[in-house]
Amino acid sequence: MKKIIIYFSILSCCFISCKKIIEVDTNNAEAQIVIEGKITDKLADQQVLISKTVGYSDKSIFPNVSGAVVMVTDDKGSRYTYIEKSPGVYVQAMRGIPGNTYTLTVTVEGKTYTASSKMPNNVKLDSVGVTVNSFFGNERKIAAAYLVDPANETNFYHFNLYVNNSFSKRIYVSNDRLTNGNKLRTQLYYSEDDDNDTGLKTGDKISVEMECIDSNIFDYWYALSQQSGRGPNQGTTPANPTSNISNNSLGYFSAHTFQKINITVP
Repeated sequence: MKKIIIYFSILSCCFISCKKIIEVDTNNAEAQIVIEGKITDKLADQQVLISKTVGYSDKSIFPNVSGAVVMVTDDKGSRYTYIEKSPGVYVQAMRGIPGNTYTLTVTVEGKTYTASSKMPNNVKLDSVGVTVNSFFGNERKIAAAYLVDPANETNFYHFNLYVNNSFSKRIYVSNDRLTNGNKLRTQLYYSEDDDNDTGLKTGDKISVEMECIDSNIFDYWYALSQQSGRGPNQGTTPANPTSNISNNSLGYFSAHTFQKINITVP
């Protein structure tokens, strides 16, 4: 019996001695510039938003950046100088033209950032409807966007969904790699809580926005879509998506077409 007690005592000491404390370094990295710029084919105040990242331990309130020089040019020789409407918000009234390539130049805090985006041809959003799917005997209503994909070009799409004026945080992005030239029905799943996807309800007012985007912006949104809105233990390890903006800036610059349809869920 004494031998058995001594054996277990030694074994316990071995397990205790194997313990190791691992400290995770959460020191705050240097703040980075974040640029979010959009140009659409609608005559409107096109916006460029400039802010900064915050540290890991700081509150998620991203400071706006004032005093930047913001300019957009296109490949046809037009030049647009943006004005700062409010801290970090730079605007210029203009209409983008499909087929034109737009270049953004931002100079701020002694650095210059550039990005280019070609506005694709517009693909008509034919309609928005509601599909009903059955899951284990329960019916779920899902918003759906209907369009016909052109057969003679490569297309990339990004959708935004609003339900009762509330923006869905899910990211909806697709391409025509497997559906070129087909009639498309893109389902836009919605839930008030990503862990409990209950779908839409009768009487909900929904708005669907469709953007025809270029390949670089598709890559940006697709990378984000793999990290968000997929429930626990799903998706990829969080990381910054590849930006089309130079000089180690975060964010994106997108020239895209824009359409919007509103309906009420039957």
